[in-house]
Amino acid sequence: MGHGMALACLRSPGTEVVLLSRRQESLDHGAQLVRSGPFGIERGVERGKITREQADDMLSRLRLTLDYEEGLADVDLVFETVPEVLAAKQKVLAQAEQVAPPAAVFASGTSSIMISELAGTLNDPGRLVGTHWFYPANVMPLIELARGELSHDDAVRRVTRFLRTIGKKPVVVGDAPGFFMTRFINLYIAEAIRLVELGVAGPAEIDEMVKTGLGWPMGVFELLDDTASFDSWYHAQEYLHETCGDRYAVPPLARKVFRAGYRGAPALKPGSRGGWYEFLGARRPGGES
Repeated sequence: MGHGMALACLRSPGTEVVLLSRRQESLDHGAQLVRSGPFGIERGVERGKITREQADDMLSRLRLTLDYEEGLADVDLVFETVPEVLAAKQKVLAQAEQVAPPAAVFASGTSSIMISELAGTLNDPGRLVGTHWFYPANVMPLIELARGELSHDDAVRRVTRFLRTIGKKPVVVGDAPGFFMTRFINLYIAEAIRLVELGVAGPAEIDEMVKTGLGWPMGVFELLDDTASFDSWYHAQEYLHETCGDRYAVPPLARKVFRAGYRGAPALKPGSRGGWYEFLGARRPGGES
């Protein structure tokens, strides 16, 4: 998600972007995706979407660092994209607040955790809002902008204005577990997994139906297999179960797959087609078993 957000920002002329990571491996991987990944800058040149000059300009505005002070000393806006774990997000946001300029605004990329809860470790919780981007972040226009109980009006206005500047469509929502979109979509995903458990349909059949019948660009299980989406969905579902009750209980099959060690596409062996399809011996729509 982070590299897609970086691409979206770099495509706005004059916007400088800093990629900050806790590990060199993840920093290098993110930079590689920005430069030459499926949606990367070099692929844009190859496809004729941008010129060589535009690509070079975008790359010149990208900085990479592992150091908080170096990376955040002169920023206006910090987008946090830590995995969907409360303590991890709070730690990173608190570290960022210590070194970022006093006027900087923070935007958590959480899809489920309440902004007011995340803001609890900040000296000024009003500087934090939520920006729930959708995958792929550089393509999808919608961003769910969650306003915490203590979020400053100016912080909401500034983030809204910036997102519109880079061509996104922010929709401001109130603070609640999962906001709107995660609460809404997680019920569909959980029910799809339960229907597989019951033998009503397999992953391939469900994916074909939601794409053909509902117009989804990706199937439920294609989405869960993509990047680390299953990991994110699983943690969000556990949080929603804890805060919103049993209608968000994790299906036993999902728990089995998670405990078997599967997290999403990066965890798959080279050449693998997808975890859910492989676990269940299914076939992808239009593909081989």
